[in-house]
Amino acid sequence: MMKLRLIRIFMLALPAMLVSVAARADTLQLSKVDRKIESHIQRGNTRQNVQCLAYILKDFQERKIRKSKIYVTFDDPNIDGIGVGLVETDENYTCEAGELRAWEANEYQLVKTF
Repeated sequence: MMKLRLIRIFMLALPAMLVSVAARADTLQLSKVDRKIESHIQRGNTRQNVQCLAYILKDFQERKIRKSKIYVTFDDPNIDGIGVGLVETDENYTCEAGELRAWEANEYQLVKTF
């Protein structure tokens, strides 16, 4: 009887656990993004958002910013695309709706359209 009760409690809690896991965003150092994760990011975003990401990453490369200082956020329910930020700075960008957006104080400036 106790085992059945535990199974019932688990079954009731399972949907809530799945929602909390699904709502979690993944944020990784760019240096930790492997081919599998890169493929996941590309498949989960529009061509314009992927182009936007490549554009901002090329800019960082030209500025000689190390990959370990760059963070990429994906699968975030609050971002309809990809987020990119630099450690120890207030530089934060998103690639959403085919636009590169620079964020400051919860407001964005359009940088470029793809």
